Amino acid sequence: MDSINGIDFENWAAAAAHLAQGMTEDEICQILGIELPVWQDTNGQWAAKLGDLMAEDMSIATTYGNIFANPKVGKFGHAGSGTPTLQDLLQKVPDFEAYQKIFWQQSIAATHGIDAITVLEENGLNLQTWGQLNMHFMQWNNEYMDSNLLQTNPEAYKKRYDKTNAIREKWEKHWTEQYKDHVVNLSGDIDF
Repeated sequence: MDSINGIDFENWAAAAAHLAQGMTEDEICQILGIELPVWQDTNGQWAAKLGDLMAEDMSIATTYGNIFANPKVGKFGHAGSGTPTLQDLLQKVPDFEAYQKIFWQQSIAATHGIDAITVLEENGLNLQTWGQLNMHFMQWNNEYMDSNLLQTNPEAYKKRYDKTNAIREKWEKHWTEQYKDHVVNLSGDIDF
């Protein structure tokens, strides 16, 4: 694959992921061995090119998602950020069910005025780690619910759909019940 200003796709994606997870641009530049204006130009060009690359080859989206979920690759393989590995995170959230439990807790709690970040913290996570898990489980779901299976074995596809849907419904119902008495009146202090 091409490189822009000497930075290949893998290193750009890892840099972007680390940047999103709190690493400074100065740290990015130090790891890549470039100056800030070069990083800014490189980042802008790769970001603009990403959509075209994915339109040409959807495996690029998978590659980007994998790197974003586990950005310790290329020059960032030993980067000293506090970014945990995906394996570390899967100790806390080992499967789709555990992921859906947190997803629905966060979603339902937010409708009752509870900060979603608080829910993440209760589960030992933060925005960075939740983003890593989101990328992982979106990819897992895309692979598990492979549309080719729908064509080749509709019965197996339906079983998988029913299984994942039952997990979603279970946790949505659970958290709806848990928060049903937690009422928030966000307009209580507004006079009309």
